[in-house]
Amino acid sequence: MKVLILENGRLFQKILRDLLVELDCEVSCVRTGEEGLDILRNTTEALPFDLIIASQHIFDNSGSDFIAYCKDCDLNTPIILLTSEPNATLMQNARAAGIKDIFPKTNITYLKSSIRYYIQGEKIFDIHGGKVLYVEDSASVAHIVIRYLKKLNLDVTHFPSAEEAFHAFIDDDFDLVITDVMLKGTMDGLSLVRMIRAQNTHMSNTPVLAMTGHDDVQLRIDLLHAGINDYVTKPPIEEELAARVNNLITNKRLADQVRVQQLSLYNLAMTDQLTTCHNRHSLNEYAPKYIKDAVRYNHPLSVMILDLDYFKRINDELGHTTGDIVLKEIGKLLMATCRQGDIVSRIGGEEFLVLLPHCDVTNALQKAENIRSMIEMSEPADIKVTASIGVATLNEYHDEDFDKLYKSADQAVYISKEKGRNQVTPDTKSIEVSRLKPALNL
Repeated sequence: MKVLILENGRLFQKILRDLLVELDCEVSCVRTGEEGLDILRNTTEALPFDLIIASQHIFDNSGSDFIAYCKDCDLNTPIILLTSEPNATLMQNARAAGIKDIFPKTNITYLKSSIRYYIQGEKIFDIHGGKVLYVEDSASVAHIVIRYLKKLNLDVTHFPSAEEAFHAFIDDDFDLVITDVMLKGTMDGLSLVRMIRAQNTHMSNTPVLAMTGHDDVQLRIDLLHAGINDYVTKPPIEEELAARVNNLITNKRLADQVRVQQLSLYNLAMTDQLTTCHNRHSLNEYAPKYIKDAVRYNHPLSVMILDLDYFKRINDELGHTTGDIVLKEIGKLLMATCRQGDIVSRIGGEEFLVLLPHCDVTNALQKAENIRSMIEMSEPADIKVTASIGVATLNEYHDEDFDKLYKSADQAVYISKEKGRNQVTPDTKSIEVSRLKPALNL
């Protein structure tokens, strides 16, 4: 960000410069309005500065020409006024000159935090390139509003009907919806807003700005109940529309950041960082849901627990780096061979668990044998690796309790170990129930 400072006090000028440089701004300093005017007149850039910070002496003889030049040339550069003696005349002059904000010079700490917030806020929440879905059936109004929006460097998609707009909304991701309330066709603006809010995805939170030609209290209440975020009357005032659009898109992007961060943290909490498989936290969340579904819809659910044989020897003799490579490769193999809907979890150092919905004990044993064979042939890190596997299928002995189902499969793993490793062992209760009741009604 490029900032111009108009300040005649050298000490205060240095304080401002140091703060702005710390905020990665490119700073130019002058002491009078005449010097500032020379900089503006001699530059070839259309918008030489993103921000102007000026002391109140800008309203003296040397500064009045500077302000007049900024207004006449329509630079649209925000000006922040610094004052140590606020008074009614100064405030009136500031408003007439188009000053954006007034900060007190007397409290340096407050001034620094205010400027820091302003600069950093401008950097983080830039609405340029934002996508706007605009619904308006009046060609003349649409022409004006689209021109206003494009001045803000927004990408505008316009439709004259709510029906067309809603189809576009479903197929794309917009930062803002602007809609007239009274529209031709079977859907009006209120119906469009309600359909947007009824979506079951994050798109339902897309901000909506309503436009109405009637500033009626009851209508405003109905619009707010329908779920709009803000509204303006037609024809809109350009500066008011720009401010409301800026606020809505800024808040949308902040909400998007929070949503992405929450998803990232959730994935971090639910994923084993070494293998990218699910972890115990994730398993504890999914397993009860899978059991409830199996019981409710009467479909089989099996669990496979896999323990790598002699893994401690790999770590001790070849190092933990090699051990990590082995675990990563085994994790990839399990995820590649399992179906969509299966849950592959790393539940211990060298132990993995696979939840297999819609899979009876016979199919689970066949799948486990295939995996055992693939692990034996895979030779991750050029090492001969084998696995002992235990399989259990949900039945009446487990009382719809995942811990009991887990223990059944875990006991089967120990049996595989005792029998010489590198083999698959079923839970005996799972086999017995399967033989007695092939279509067990849980």
